[in-house]
Amino acid sequence: MRQGPRTFALCADDFALSETISRAILDLVDADRLTAVSAMASTPRWAESAGELAARRGRVAVGLHLDLTHRPYDSRRPPHDLRRLVVGSLTGRLDVEPLSTEFERQFDRFEAALGHAPDHIDGHCHVHVLPQVRAALFKVLARRFADAPAELRPLARDPADSAFRILRRGGARAKALAVAALAARFGARAAASGFATNVGFAGFSSFVGARRYEREFDQFLLAPGPRHLVMCHPGLAEGAASPADPIAAARAEEYAFLTASQAPPPAMLRISRRADDPRCAFADWLATNDGASSARLM
Repeated sequence: MRQGPRTFALCADDFALSETISRAILDLVDADRLTAVSAMASTPRWAESAGELAARRGRVAVGLHLDLTHRPYDSRRPPHDLRRLVVGSLTGRLDVEPLSTEFERQFDRFEAALGHAPDHIDGHCHVHVLPQVRAALFKVLARRFADAPAELRPLARDPADSAFRILRRGGARAKALAVAALAARFGARAAASGFATNVGFAGFSSFVGARRYEREFDQFLLAPGPRHLVMCHPGLAEGAASPADPIAAARAEEYAFLTASQAPPPAMLRISRRADDPRCAFADWLATNDGASSARLM
């Protein structure tokens, strides 16, 4: 039997990474199966797919999925793969200024297409929490939201969780613990900068071997935090995994589960607002003391 929080947010990552990923996510939004979507405004497909997402803003939170690995963000250097980016951040060898410039560019592209600031901020492969990268991010956030009240500020997604919760859930524990270590004190930095975060995070998967996403999803809802957020990576079937998208098969499995009649559970936070409402879609959820309000956002 599924155990879970009274209310949790379910966010689909990687919108605009490919046509089939975007199509799957839009299908799930139309079926009322998602709380939020994280969009990659840095990709070539963003311009052609942003309009469809903007048209659905009244029923889903739309956030910016910051990316540093699919294109060079610093003209003086080649594109960073994830390993080089992590090592560079941990050894203090990244240049913060080009990172800030790239984040400004992605914010500009996002807001030009959506007409509003993001409802939340996160990073592809969680790059936004890395040392030095987070410094660049909070520099940009401080500039763009200097005078904005709390209800107009985006949620800063914190991919860390307590070791107890991670171990209690099982699954891809090593990956979850590694990201939690990299994200240490990200939530505290966000709070000190005036940005709310989720409290509790799940959705880590190995994406390999025989698996049942339904079982994984049950695990994601175990030991929830008070403002629990679950990430997912749905996509339409594209055949075999490829270097361009090594988790394509897993995406199709996630999509199949999320379109099934029994998913997601009633505890999932659902968004309902005017499409032109400038407030953060999570404002009411964040305003509750325990983050577990079951009220539908209006």
